[in-house]
Amino acid sequence: MRILQVTPYYEPDFQKGGIVRSTSILCRELVRQGHSVTVWTTQAPEGNHQAPLHEPIDRGGVEVVYFRNLAGGFLFDEVMLRSASQIQQYDLVHVAAFWQIFGWPALMAARWRRVPTVISPRGSLVMVHNRAREAWKHRAMYWLYNHRALQQASAVHFTATIERNDAVALGLRSPMFRVANALAAEDFDDLPDRDVSRKFFSVEPDQTLILFLGRLDRRKALDILIEGFSKADGARDRSLLFLAGPDDGVEQALRAQVRSLGLDSRVRFLGMVDAETRASLFSAADLCTLTSHAENFGNAAGEAMSAGLPVLVSETCGIAEHIEEYEAGRVVPVEVEAIASSLSEMISEPTRLRQMGQRARRLVSEKYTAEAVARTMARAYQDVLTGERSIESDWLEGR
Repeated sequence: MRILQVTPYYEPDFQKGGIVRSTSILCRELVRQGHSVTVWTTQAPEGNHQAPLHEPIDRGGVEVVYFRNLAGGFLFDEVMLRSASQIQQYDLVHVAAFWQIFGWPALMAARWRRVPTVISPRGSLVMVHNRAREAWKHRAMYWLYNHRALQQASAVHFTATIERNDAVALGLRSPMFRVANALAAEDFDDLPDRDVSRKFFSVEPDQTLILFLGRLDRRKALDILIEGFSKADGARDRSLLFLAGPDDGVEQALRAQVRSLGLDSRVRFLGMVDAETRASLFSAADLCTLTSHAENFGNAAGEAMSAGLPVLVSETCGIAEHIEEYEAGRVVPVEVEAIASSLSEMISEPTRLRQMGQRARRLVSEKYTAEAVARTMARAYQDVLTGERSIESDWLEGR
């Protein structure tokens, strides 16, 4: 198949979140499995880019074209408009630019030329359900354009059942399929030495290290995690909480909360970490948390499980659906007492914690490898082209 992927950011802009990493893994693996993949994207202004604009370059066998970044990847440039006139060279167009109009030229041209289209909301629908005052722009854009775009798509892709249920609740009637994010599990096969890593981060042998890895933003419910940590048995005596990731507007308030709870010596803010530091953190940590208000999947938790770490995730994370089945961690509501209780239980039994980590690694190897996910995605694409409905793509026809 000749596949066009349209996404506001792509590698090497991994600082833009899990969508970038999972899309890159998927595209590279699709190429390895014999498909032709082109990516239309932009370059993040803060990135260190060497690639020219508007000229295709090779990234791991994937043809990548970088267009000008306008309004933070929200808008498209005139070159993309001209490129869209050649959309018929592709068998299928897959767009992940949901809140951005960056993907509009590809979608409109594909409909005009009768090229099948797939749209991935990738966690965006939670903003439609959000009744907060600041979410009005997302609700307006959804009902003015995005809802119609989803209804007109050949199919809509979700990474987890929880988000697909949100779409059904919003009245979506397009064919929908579910394929999880791909994880590069092999990246965590050879972690740094645990003792060396813990010494580097000044973690004592008898301390339990709890890790959060991701952007510090409101959706991650880190204020609730911190309060839950403060109430967990043993947290103040022998546990540490590391928050690793770039600030997205809440770090100052979180630091004030940590001070007010008297946790300055127990909670550390590490900022943005590179791949090497991330590997060291996975080596040093005892468990990883992702107790967000909403996650369409939860790549950070998946990567932690790839590294053999048990996880504590909220029931509103897409990746939660197999964790208790495999006994790879705990799934909780986004509530202080629930988080505190589960943390208390998990850190009180180090041996059981390590066993959970072993089962977490097995979960990833059976459900989320790049090879398996790309094969299922390719089959879903084929279903879109032929009208078939494969079992492995977990189709739900619109009602």
